[in-house]
Amino acid sequence: MKNRKRINALAVLFLSVLVSIAAAGRAEAQKIKLGSSLSPPSLDSISPYVAIEKGFFKKYGLDVEVTEFRGDAVHVKALLSGDINLSINMGATEGIVSASKKAPIRLWVVANPITPYHFVARKEAGTTLQALVGKNIAVSGIGAISYHIPRMVLERSGIDPEKMKYVAVGSPADRFKALVAGKVDATVVTNSEAAKLVKYPEIIALVNVPKLIPEIPYEFGMAREDYLQKNADTVQKLTKAIMEANRWIAANKAGTVEVAKKILPEESADVLGKAYDLADPRIWGVNGDISEASYNFTAEFLKKVGYLETPVPFNRFFDRRFVDQALKELGRK
Repeated sequence: MKNRKRINALAVLFLSVLVSIAAAGRAEAQKIKLGSSLSPPSLDSISPYVAIEKGFFKKYGLDVEVTEFRGDAVHVKALLSGDINLSINMGATEGIVSASKKAPIRLWVVANPITPYHFVARKEAGTTLQALVGKNIAVSGIGAISYHIPRMVLERSGIDPEKMKYVAVGSPADRFKALVAGKVDATVVTNSEAAKLVKYPEIIALVNVPKLIPEIPYEFGMAREDYLQKNADTVQKLTKAIMEANRWIAANKAGTVEVAKKILPEESADVLGKAYDLADPRIWGVNGDISEASYNFTAEFLKKVGYLETPVPFNRFFDRRFVDQALKELGRK
């Protein structure tokens, strides 16, 4: 009888320990809010969603939620106010300009080192860039990356970008809808929208942007300086998870399309597959970084057009310790 009681007591103790361990494991999952300037998201900015769906964040004990914003302006405000912990999909130009204006934010990982953009227009508005002079170009916001990209394209093509009219519309999906509806004459869209052009013969692609301007980065992971200092271990885990997710994306078309279909149920698998094929393979930040030359090119353009006065030096803008450590552990691709 005493032995049975002892066995029962040990069993209860053992179960209690298991419950405690399980509870501790659940408690260890650190909740993180990551911001994205794209709502709805696009295939090109899918890195954090893949990291969630495929368990890359969970692998490092992180419970991550993506908070979507319509454009960079509200995204930056949310980051500075502490409504989100870090940003993962913030327009690169917005990150550079905000830091130059003394916002205490720094780059911690590069999600997309080149853009996914195509400069498209309604055929009736013009079949060349020159023909678009004086026409309306849809952007997500004045000063956003979708505002600067067409200006860079025009300038590199020998056309004065000031001769266009820029209209704030919203996300790539919103801009594409406005273009289809005939409310604007031209815009830059991502691979996700470019994959649909076959259905819209009234819209033509004029420029594949990364081929003309490969120096311009697309999406940055930005964070407040104080957060980086106080939560270095967390940021290190996030960096590795994002880089691993991007490496998985680059090697897994079918799986990426499957995740994209889940977060974009209105899109067909065929369109998402075409968008994946249209993407320049360099768009997935498999190494999480950007060259100093690309940063300087972008910053100097922003300076020239009056969006910043003094760029933050590259080595101060990019807190490279997280990417550098991740590369030591994961190797460079």
